[in-house]
Amino acid sequence: MLPSPIPTLALARALPAIESRLNQLIGELQIRHFVVAGLLLAGVAVLTHVLNLAWEKSLARQRRLGTLLPETRTRMQVSRRIVNAGLWVIGGGIALGQFPELRVLSAGLLASAGVSGLIVGFAARNTLGNAVAGIIIAFSQPVRIGDDIEFRNERGVIEDITLFFAVLRLGDGKRLIIPNDVLSSEVVKNLTLGDVTRVARAEVLVPPRADAVGMRDALLAVARAHPGLDGRASAPEVYWVRIDERGTLLRLVATCSDGPSADQLTQQALGTAAEKVFHEPV
Repeated sequence: MLPSPIPTLALARALPAIESRLNQLIGELQIRHFVVAGLLLAGVAVLTHVLNLAWEKSLARQRRLGTLLPETRTRMQVSRRIVNAGLWVIGGGIALGQFPELRVLSAGLLASAGVSGLIVGFAARNTLGNAVAGIIIAFSQPVRIGDDIEFRNERGVIEDITLFFAVLRLGDGKRLIIPNDVLSSEVVKNLTLGDVTRVARAEVLVPPRADAVGMRDALLAVARAHPGLDGRASAPEVYWVRIDERGTLLRLVATCSDGPSADQLTQQALGTAAEKVFHEPV
């Protein structure tokens, strides 16, 4: 059976109108529109990069001073992501506004943070629900980065809290991704909250020519052999925090049975690190 000629005929009649509209749209676009939009997006990229560097420097300074608390780190991480997302939404909306044919879309994008956001929110209520829950978690602090928790019969340490989900590192090294609205609405047993001093944290900067792998193994050996280690908690871990021209920054995290044991383990780990760095040949 031959296909009906009616759709083909209708398409042939519509093609001139489509071609005319495309020519009109291309004719209205000017080089300056692309230049201004590119400069705006580049400005947003530079601004977010500068803000991220400022956040990282602030975190590094607090780590050096020993004043970086889990609640502070959690708030700063989530706040940074909120600011970055807001800057890109605003910058993208203004960039789209440089094109006459896209001003309606630009206005809708910028207005999404206002009343029109209710309409968009209904269509994407799950995504926005996770974002709102992430903000609530960051500032109400039921769980924090580094906390040892139990969730749905799984035990692990909160490794990161993003705007939409949290990352739980389990005892076997696997990661459990939990949407923020689920984490905020279900019962979570926080084994660290109210007793932060039980967690021993020690950061060691290994010189560039020193044995970072050997240092990591030594820190793990000290932690695993410590008598005050909490056997019910997750096993001690040593994280690779940063690698640059200054060396390799390692972080030991271990949960102890009480505060004095955590302090003792921290001092013992730092003493072992100092002995390896300053007394062993490089």
